Amino acid sequence: MSPEKIRVSAWPKSKNRKNNPYNYLLYEAMAELAEVGEFDHRGMGLSGEKILHLHWPDKVVADKRKWRMIWRSWRLRSAIKKLKDGGGKLVWTVHNLRPHKLRHPALAADLFEKFIAMVDGFIFLSKESREMFYEVYPSTKNTPNVVTPHIHFGDYYRLSADASTSRSSLGIAETDTTLLMFGKISEHKGLYELVTAEQEAKLDGLRIVVAGSANGDPITQKGVLAASTAPNFILQQGRIPSSQVGALFDLADAVILPYTAILNSGTAMLALSLNRPVIAPNIGSFADLAREFGPDWIHLYEPPLNAVKLDQACKWLAVRNEKGAMSCVEALSYCSPHSVAQETVAFYRRLLND
Repeated sequence: MSPEKIRVSAWPKSKNRKNNPYNYLLYEAMAELAEVGEFDHRGMGLSGEKILHLHWPDKVVADKRKWRMIWRSWRLRSAIKKLKDGGGKLVWTVHNLRPHKLRHPALAADLFEKFIAMVDGFIFLSKESREMFYEVYPSTKNTPNVVTPHIHFGDYYRLSADASTSRSSLGIAETDTTLLMFGKISEHKGLYELVTAEQEAKLDGLRIVVAGSANGDPITQKGVLAASTAPNFILQQGRIPSSQVGALFDLADAVILPYTAILNSGTAMLALSLNRPVIAPNIGSFADLAREFGPDWIHLYEPPLNAVKLDQACKWLAVRNEKGAMSCVEALSYCSPHSVAQETVAFYRRLLND
């Protein structure tokens, strides 16, 4: 006899699907094991769920208005208390070590510490990210936790691929080495460093496509301006429709992620899901990915990125392509939504049975 489904409230469950289908794929794969609903993050209401599973709770403390930060944080903690009074548990998947941008950092840190103290179980996406988290929040070391891989995206972005996006449509020659920097552009993504490295390296036949919406902060805009005027860069600024994502990855030889700070990267897993190798700094969870997928798929450099390291990455890519990379299908199977969903529900049950 199958165990009774666990009632879960997830924030988000699938509302972020257009920008990031991670949650949608995870909870779809969980459908036979748990009854998952979308958490009402405005009303903060719960109705008998046993698990409240949060992914980016830092959104509560990212408001520009102090009174609203305090009010929303208090309402969230009240909802969590109600959950716990009914025998429920709070689970947090730690995607980021800290919120990337806060208007009131001291207040946000205080409110976030109060939230963290209420967490019953942490889900980390790599062992490295867990150790980094413990360095910042040492009081959490005795809280139950589990490490699950970041899920892969399978054929999600290939199902509605737009063939109009191609090398020829962007003016890229078939013989050019093409790198793709994909995703929301923000101050920790390292766009300006990438432009500087490319211009100093002066590599023949290298084109770099930068695709994603950009934040308005000065560091990000400095990078956007540099990319928009660099002759070997193609800037596609704005939200990328799902139908164009698969095509953008198909036209690239590799994906480059020149982060200056990062814990986990969904874009790296997206690249691997779409059969594209990754160039990235040796920080955050990239070391774990390198071990799992091997040297044919992940090339790490010691940050910061510069002309020499970009040149070395391009040489690695050329050798990799010449010899023929080993398949990463086996490593991807370990990251399937179904497998991660099973591990996640097993963790729910562990917490509820403690």
